[in-house]
Amino acid sequence: MRDKNTSLTLFASSRDLDLETVAGAFDPARLTQARAAAGLSKTKLASLVGVTPAAIGQYESQVAKPRRDLLPALARELHVPVDYFATGRPIGRVDGSQAHFRSLRSTTARERSKAISFIEQVWELTFALEKKVQFPDVDLPAIDREQTDPVSAARQLRAHWGLGHKPVKHLVARAESHGIVVSLLTMANQDVARVGAFSTSHLARPVIVITPERARSVFVYRFTVAHEIGHILLHGEAAPGDQQQEREADQFAAEFLTPHSQIVNLLPRSVNLARLDELSRHWGVSIDSLLLRMKEAGTVSEASVRRGYQKLNQLRSTGLETPEPVSAYPGETPSMLSEAARLADTTGFTQVDLAHELRWHPSRVREVLGTEDTRPVLRLLDGGDASSGA
Repeated sequence: MRDKNTSLTLFASSRDLDLETVAGAFDPARLTQARAAAGLSKTKLASLVGVTPAAIGQYESQVAKPRRDLLPALARELHVPVDYFATGRPIGRVDGSQAHFRSLRSTTARERSKAISFIEQVWELTFALEKKVQFPDVDLPAIDREQTDPVSAARQLRAHWGLGHKPVKHLVARAESHGIVVSLLTMANQDVARVGAFSTSHLARPVIVITPERARSVFVYRFTVAHEIGHILLHGEAAPGDQQQEREADQFAAEFLTPHSQIVNLLPRSVNLARLDELSRHWGVSIDSLLLRMKEAGTVSEASVRRGYQKLNQLRSTGLETPEPVSAYPGETPSMLSEAARLADTTGFTQVDLAHELRWHPSRVREVLGTEDTRPVLRLLDGGDASSGA
């Protein structure tokens, strides 16, 4: 078994590269992925490394290869090791028609490209770990997408996973145990955070990524996860901006988390926020979702529901109704990838080894794993602030 010092030596030696070899094995898809992950346009990257935007386009379309002396500059600006650009390892490929975005209208094409690059790298990390650790098999019911409506699909999944009619406890842990990769971004990356959540079923494993925007409240977070599972089951081809697909995923999530046959008899016959709060905590959904269920069930008038939303917003504006953190609920923080990395480490395959295999910096491995950097932070004061340190 290799010790940590040996692993670090191997990782360091991989950086002492033969640039000619990397230039000869240059993979244009890696440049595209790294540029998207960095959130840079071709024009911006070109200006940073001293070439024309047309040259970047030629590198990415395989019309030309970058000079070997340009590779270190590309690596520096894109925050990857130089050998990241070499071919010879699996790459996740997802295009815009194969990913669902929770907040499409408020995001730019650059932000969506950055999100797609992240989901590709989540899959690549998963693939690398699966060589060392046996993951749960993907276990989803076969849904006839042409014939099955969202409510029926939700009932089929409940039956397939043996959930009966009870509240879905530990939703994320349950999804992971059935082979779905769930990633919760730990960094406050504003570009990706605005996307809210995104998913794809076009890789070897379904992948769902939730951003901090959707993780502020555990109930919104759980509904978002269920929404993305609905996309995975119902929508093979994504249609960006298709409100019908979004409505169907919401219908799926509502039925999956609060089956109509059970919730309809529990909902109050008037907008009683105290009672709705009890139901919210029992079923693990927001009061907003329950108000919508009341509207759908016709137990109260639309005017009453509107007044309920107004009261709820007033409570939130005064701070009397605050979001519940995801970390406070067991089984809702993703753990499959980090646990797989921990198990791989016990066999001698460390995160440094994982970074070496993926050709990433170790910090990127931690970011995609969703693990925090536990190293102490070195803080330096300039001369003018030195007197304030004591």
